[in-house]
Amino acid sequence: MTVRLPIMSRSGGGARRQLDGLAQAHPEWRSWLNLYAETLRASEDPTWADAVPVLANDRSPIAPLLLGARVPLSPRQADAWVRHLLTIAGREEGPQSGALAAAAESDRLDAVALLEATINQDAPRLAALADAAGVDPDALGAVVQLAALPLLRACARTLAPLVPQAWNGGCCPVCGAWPAVAESRGLERSRRLRCGRCGTDWGLVALRCPFCGTDEHTQLGSLISETEGEARKVETCETCRGYVKSVATLRAWSPEEVPLVDLASVDLDLAAIDRDFGRPTASAFDLGLRLTDPAAVPTS
Repeated sequence: MTVRLPIMSRSGGGARRQLDGLAQAHPEWRSWLNLYAETLRASEDPTWADAVPVLANDRSPIAPLLLGARVPLSPRQADAWVRHLLTIAGREEGPQSGALAAAAESDRLDAVALLEATINQDAPRLAALADAAGVDPDALGAVVQLAALPLLRACARTLAPLVPQAWNGGCCPVCGAWPAVAESRGLERSRRLRCGRCGTDWGLVALRCPFCGTDEHTQLGSLISETEGEARKVETCETCRGYVKSVATLRAWSPEEVPLVDLASVDLDLAAIDRDFGRPTASAFDLGLRLTDPAAVPTS
C-alpha cells in the first residue's frame, strides 16, 4: 500500500557542507551538530587505525564481523576522547548540560566500558555506568554514541575487504546495527542499506523487510512525499510494523554523511511514527565485542 505525504526537506552535499547547511536551516539542532562536528575532527586522527580488530574464530558466517571480536584501544586515548566530548556537551544549553560537564570530571567515569557498552548496544550496562557517573543514561548515551563513531568507522575501513559479497541480512555486516537509512542509488535506483554507526553499506533486494525478513509483497508498502515522489519515501512492513527511510542519491554517501542524511530526513521518521510504524528496540545480535588494552594483547 502506498500513502502520499506532504514531506519537503532534502539532504545532500559532502559531510562538512551538509553540516553547515543543517546548522543554518535548523538552529535547534545546534548542540548535536556541534558534537558531530567535533566527531568529524576526531575521526581524522590517524591513531584510530591502530584499533585493528581480532575476529572471533568461531563466528558464524551469517553473523556480523565484529561479533565476539577483541579490539585494541588505549584506555588513555578512550578516556581523553570521551571526556573531551562530554566537556563540549556540557557547554551546550540543555537540562543535562551540567551533569554531562560533571561526568567529564568524575573519577567514576569508565570511558572504555562506556564505549564497549555502546558498541554492543547493551542498554542495561550503559544505564548502570551512567548511574555510577551520576548522569542521565539517555543524555550520556547520546554523547557516547557519537564518541564511538571514530572507532567504529576505523574498524569498518579495516574490515571492508572481509564483508561477504553475498551478505543479504537486514543488519550491518560489520557492527550488527540496524540500517539508519537506505540509499536508492544511481540511475538504476539500486537499494543499499547504510549503517549510521560504522558507515558500512550493503545490498538488500527491494521487496524485503530488513527487520523481519518478510518478502510478502502484500505486507510491504511505502509512504511517499507529495512533492518529491519516490526520491524520498518510507518503506513500511505490516508484518513487524517496522520502517526504513529511503532517499535517492546519484552516488554513495560517505560514512560521515550517513548520520546527517538520517537527521535531515527526520520528517520521514515523524510520518512513519504518526502511522504507528517503528524501528526495532532490540539489537539484531548480542555483539559481545571487547575493547582491550593494547599492552595486554600478545604481539606474536
